[in-house]
Amino acid sequence: MKKVLFIYFLIFNNFNSFTQESEFEIQKKIYSKSKIYNDPTVSITSLYKMISLQPENLNLLDTLLREYIGVSRWPSAYMVSREILSNNPENLFALEVSCIALQNLGLKQESLNEYESLYLKTDRDDVLYTIAFLQYELKNYNESINNLNILLEKNSIDSIKVNVNMNGNMTQQIAMKSQLHYLKGIIYEEKNDNENAKIQFNKAIDLSPDFESAIKKLEK
Repeated sequence: MKKVLFIYFLIFNNFNSFTQESEFEIQKKIYSKSKIYNDPTVSITSLYKMISLQPENLNLLDTLLREYIGVSRWPSAYMVSREILSNNPENLFALEVSCIALQNLGLKQESLNEYESLYLKTDRDDVLYTIAFLQYELKNYNESINNLNILLEKNSIDSIKVNVNMNGNMTQQIAMKSQLHYLKGIIYEEKNDNENAKIQFNKAIDLSPDFESAIKKLEK
């Protein structure tokens, strides 16, 4: 009798494993098909089912995170990014998504804290610029100017161009250093230091003569 029960136990376990594996493969096929048909709702649902079947598979969380980014579901993206980071604190992609998600949710101070962590790990110029911009938005003017000055001293950004907004929902491409001087000018303007503001707007125009926003600031 014990031998019969043991055999039954083995068959039952093997059947469960086979069923689970089969269900996972089915969900993979559903996910693949949903990507072809551009149906993010089905994609996310199938990923949740795969995660429930293989909770240890962190690649699935990464894929889920990318799905939430694709549909701009920032609260969900933030929560998934934090779970990934709890398992792998060195995952820079998840850390950057955490920064972006908080910024899109309007949580500027929390986003700034995350960006500072990202900068310590990457030393990226674009991250430092975002830090300076968030500091400006939070009216931490001195800290913002200090970081803008650090960027302006870097040779690594000499050839970088950025797109900035113009009137009529249009954009124009200017030198990144022009944008840095422009932001410094705005900060000085808000501090009622018009002389230094003019100096920065002029520097922005020297680097990018058709920089519309800087030209309009000087005209004022």
